[in-house]
Amino acid sequence: MRRVVVTGYGLVSPLGSDPEAVWQAVLAKQSGVVAIPAFAEVADLATRIGAPVRGFTPEKIPRKMRRSMSRMALYATAAATDALAAARFPMEEMALGRVAIAAGSTTGSPEAMEEFWREYLTTNSIRGIQSTSFLKVMSHTVGSHLALAFGVTGPNHSPCCACAVSTQAVGIGLDLIRLNRADAVIAGGADELTVLSAATFDVVRAGCRGWGDNPQLRPAPFDRTRDGVVCSEGAAIVILEERERAIARGAPILCEVLGYGESCDANHMSTPEPVGMRMAMERALADAGLPARAVDYVCAHATGTPVGDLAESHATFEVFGGDVPVASLKGNFGHMMAACGTAELIMCILGMRDGIVPPTNNLVDPDVAPLLLPTEPLLRDQRVIVTNNFAFGGINASVVIGRA
Repeated sequence: MRRVVVTGYGLVSPLGSDPEAVWQAVLAKQSGVVAIPAFAEVADLATRIGAPVRGFTPEKIPRKMRRSMSRMALYATAAATDALAAARFPMEEMALGRVAIAAGSTTGSPEAMEEFWREYLTTNSIRGIQSTSFLKVMSHTVGSHLALAFGVTGPNHSPCCACAVSTQAVGIGLDLIRLNRADAVIAGGADELTVLSAATFDVVRAGCRGWGDNPQLRPAPFDRTRDGVVCSEGAAIVILEERERAIARGAPILCEVLGYGESCDANHMSTPEPVGMRMAMERALADAGLPARAVDYVCAHATGTPVGDLAESHATFEVFGGDVPVASLKGNFGHMMAACGTAELIMCILGMRDGIVPPTNNLVDPDVAPLLLPTEPLLRDQRVIVTNNFAFGGINASVVIGRA
């Protein structure tokens, strides 16, 4: 079987766009969550906080391409530009059909959707709708714009299963390379923060409510006071390559992708099921050919919801017991939705390199299964890491990475 490695990564996040600086911010328990004044102006919206990208400038992307790009496509293209540069990827190979894309978003741009439908619904006319609107609204806008930006002619997959998008993208990329349908894959996800993003969780009572005066205290994964998701935005991209090819061209080998597993609860649209989560983790380990005892750290999905964190903790405990460190990064980034999986994967790679398990920010009083939950950076040699993401609709995805 062809082996797959990560050779580069790029990130646009609420904590910045320099992965090294973001990693240090995570270890310092910093948060990108702030009060969003516009949320307070929306009738019946209880959410008051979010984690927006700050300081982003799109100038590295040619102006002619930016015209049809939404914010999420801009974020993804910027992250991919950095990832390809970090991988020292030979750009002349993009048009040869052996480079693929696996990148998506929860939906098309919600900001563009709002503009598109406001014009039609308020005027009963399409006269004011811009010609580029659908290119921002379409569900495969991220993958299509990445292909256009870099001239990629190989397969293009666009998963759109919310929280699990970019973890699924890594799984798709792993399979494409293993099956010899590609030699390299640009994999990841992107999303943008809008009122509609926050409202999605608010209407199902899964969003954090209030906290405008103390935004950085939320979300609180695994904590007794946890009270919901804090939406954020950004993009995270990793470059996957066939191992021997990457070694031959002298690429930096950051980690190996050892396995992938996924499942569907088929039980409830918004209430997670521990059995499904457990199945995804077990399938990822089986794909990697590893026992649970080989894992040195589990990067949890844990968004800070009362029901979700509890279910995930029990599923994780059933697979790994209580001796493996488990931590969530949502207390730092908020919930980056489609980007969270690869953003967390990047932090896992840096933690493996440095031998540090990051703390779960805002965790003071755990109220879940008896897991080992560090609240400060934990020195721990890590040869194998499992990182998990679970989405509405019961979609579960797990990736196993190992030291290269």
